[in-house]
Amino acid sequence: MSHLEVELKLAAQTTAIEPVRQFLSTLSHQHTEPKKLTNIYFDTETRQLRQWDMGLRIRGCDGRYEMTIKTAGQVIGGLHQRPEYNVDIDAPELNLPAFPVEIWPEGTDVQQLQSQLQILFSTNFTREKWLVTFEDSEIEIVFDQGEISAGSRDLPIQEFELELKKGFVADVLNLAKKLADIDGLRLSSTSKAARGYSLMQTERAPLQQPETVFDYEQQPIEQALMHMQQLSQQHEAYWLADEAGAREGLDVFLRFVQAFLVHYRNSAPQFVQDIPLEQLRADLADDKLSAETFCYSSRWLKCKLAFTQWLIALKYTDIH
Repeated sequence: MSHLEVELKLAAQTTAIEPVRQFLSTLSHQHTEPKKLTNIYFDTETRQLRQWDMGLRIRGCDGRYEMTIKTAGQVIGGLHQRPEYNVDIDAPELNLPAFPVEIWPEGTDVQQLQSQLQILFSTNFTREKWLVTFEDSEIEIVFDQGEISAGSRDLPIQEFELELKKGFVADVLNLAKKLADIDGLRLSSTSKAARGYSLMQTERAPLQQPETVFDYEQQPIEQALMHMQQLSQQHEAYWLADEAGAREGLDVFLRFVQAFLVHYRNSAPQFVQDIPLEQLRADLADDKLSAETFCYSSRWLKCKLAFTQWLIALKYTDIH
């Protein structure tokens, strides 16, 4: 079975978990109690699947197993879109020929590929689920809590995911904007698999100081928005990593965003023009404000979601 997965990830601080649960309980929903999920991720020694922008895992839950491969997709302003193929299996053993042959690059020897696969890392977490009716759509919200493990290393998992099951991309964003009233959430553009690959690196690659400006007048507006969203994620990661000059760099970047909106004042939707950039800069000017407090703040999340909504509006006709 295959489908195009469209989801939005929100990393969560512990203080946000119960308020999100309470909000979801006010919606028309079906709730599923937390279940333990075990996931094993595979690749070759040369990381062939990674080079093809594929992710392969086996998931176990309640004695049942599912083999999943995700193929090349895209992340647009934090909204993840990837084709996904799922096959039920009787035991946690790979069976690559069960996937459609057309998903593989031309000339792939699937049996040989399978013989070269090895376990890279695993994720173990509990998943709580809500299937909600919101506006004109059905949206599945899951809360995952656990860890990613690779050898002796591990990373925590604590995040909400909003996945469109039926309806409109706009409704996923509108639901996320409702959740953004709650402090303690942060838009995440990194999948569990990507974090697992990062965890396996023997040395962390040094973070580069993100650029604070670029020549947006020489780019189509859609490309400029994507560039700006990528920079916002980079500045956020740079500050959360406690790199020198990160706060100042983010402030320069926000001044650049203000100039960007002046340039596109006749094109920017009202919900983007209403972003309180001056207040965000005032927040940054408070030396006592930590990176965690700012990056997980309601105000910052609403800013990023507004730009995501504008960007997605240029790609989908169902945004309104």
